[in-house]
Amino acid sequence: MLASWNVQRIWTRFLAVLTALLLAGGMGIVTASPASAYARGCSFWNPFSVSGYNLAGGQYCAEVDGSGTYIYQVEGDFTSIGNICNWDITAEFFDSHWRWHNTFTSYHNYGCSHTGRQYIYVPYYMSQLTGDNYGYMCSTLRVGYQRVTSVCHYIHP
Repeated sequence: MLASWNVQRIWTRFLAVLTALLLAGGMGIVTASPASAYARGCSFWNPFSVSGYNLAGGQYCAEVDGSGTYIYQVEGDFTSIGNICNWDITAEFFDSHWRWHNTFTSYHNYGCSHTGRQYIYVPYYMSQLTGDNYGYMCSTLRVGYQRVTSVCHYIHP
């Protein structure tokens, strides 16, 4: 009698603990929200001339923000030893085979500065932009509508 009572008691506690763990895990799954996505990368350039402008060396960083394969904005910012004038940024979207699909462009800055930042609002899923859930976003710093440097990010679920 004593042995069967202990086994039954242990079994009952085991089932209670297992049920509690399953419920806690299940509730975590039900209440979980999608993780936000964020990627940032930078590239550097050496002094050169583009569109009649002599550029000093500098750094361009591009960031893509979203959730899963949903993109809501692309940000680009630069820092340069000399002034950057007549500039803008782009956000170009390519499918997983590097075939171009869409380009978005920020407003054009006609002033000059050692630093600058632009945002491009892109409220789309990758599948809407490229026809695929996987793909690439490349952001380019342009001076006088000509490429200075680019930063690319791979986007996947």
